[in-house]
Amino acid sequence: MNKRTLFYTTLTLTLLFIGANTYLIEKADSKVDREVRVAEWEPVNKGALAKEMPKAGVVASEEENYIYFNDEFGSFKKFLVKEGDQIKSGSPLYEYEVTDQSQQKSVLESEADQLEDEIDSIEDNISDLKRLESSLPSGSTDDKEIPIDASALQSEYDLKKEIAAKELEIDRLESQIDNLERQIKDIESYETTLTVQSSVDGTIKDLSHAIDNPLITIASQSTIVTTDLTEKEIVQVDENMSATVQSDIEKKTQKGLVTRVATLPKNDPHIQTDSLYPVEIKLQDTKNELLPGHHVFLSIITEEVKGAFVVPVTAVEKDGESKYIWILTSKGTVEKRKVETGLTVDGQQQIKSGVKAGEYYIVYPDEIPALQKGVPFITALDWDKVKLRDLKKFDRPTILENLLLGILERK
Repeated sequence: MNKRTLFYTTLTLTLLFIGANTYLIEKADSKVDREVRVAEWEPVNKGALAKEMPKAGVVASEEENYIYFNDEFGSFKKFLVKEGDQIKSGSPLYEYEVTDQSQQKSVLESEADQLEDEIDSIEDNISDLKRLESSLPSGSTDDKEIPIDASALQSEYDLKKEIAAKELEIDRLESQIDNLERQIKDIESYETTLTVQSSVDGTIKDLSHAIDNPLITIASQSTIVTTDLTEKEIVQVDENMSATVQSDIEKKTQKGLVTRVATLPKNDPHIQTDSLYPVEIKLQDTKNELLPGHHVFLSIITEEVKGAFVVPVTAVEKDGESKYIWILTSKGTVEKRKVETGLTVDGQQQIKSGVKAGEYYIVYPDEIPALQKGVPFITALDWDKVKLRDLKKFDRPTILENLLLGILERK
């Protein structure tokens, strides 16, 4: 092909291209100046959102048990443990010399009777809890699966947890009774030196060598995580909220549950100082390497939604008190849809109502100035989804017209 032929061929194609574009733009029913190009769009999907309150925390013993000594009926002899010792229920703690055996026997018998009454009361309480548990909806009826309400599952879990805690308390009280009965037998056999045993497992935290009460402090082996919340933070936290705990010692993230939220500040309130309120978190994994005194990072989940429709906050427009998102309809037009929003976390917005799963929405409507309700839209071509057999269904004029429209709309 010589240069003259190439020149005229190029000129002809250029004029045809310009002429075709001019025709499409100027004809009465042209879509070129009425359509909007949508660069980014996504389907409405479900997800989970959680608003967290990050705090620094420290590991502590879950509880402390105190051993007291009454010098009215005897004199202290010696400790049988030292600070830091790990002990079991039944471990000897200290010895004392009885000075009035008959009176001391009466005191011990009275204490044993009081503990028996406590056990009877707890057993009655357990019976009531078990009756309440049996009244909850069961998982199936007549061999047909029936979904159980989430609140019922939570109630059953709480009941089982409460029953287990009360049964553990009975074991502790029975251990105390065994200890008292052993001392009574020693008195009846005319023993003057009696030994007091522990009714709990734990670690000896403190011994009062001045023989002041409490004589011995025993820290439990089970641990909790504690933190202090400010006046604004404490009103956002309730018991049974979920939490996560991380430490430099254990690289994994542990799950926990808020078990105590103080209603009084840890120190006496003062007008010139901020009030701090203690909160306790119980770790679900009891087998961990965290020891009392270890520092951790925790997050209390103050709000959480699961299985909710979630879109980026950029997709939501506000018009007065109402909120909208732009939907790409199956008719090829955009629709301004009013929605009800919920929780917002890290740039993600919960949509409570107004959309359906799988509907497509515009991610950045603010970047489309010509966006109007009912306007046709075009989107960028995704070559991965283009199939040759689908293109064969269209005639050449239709393909050419849409191709030119896309070129003209490209920004």
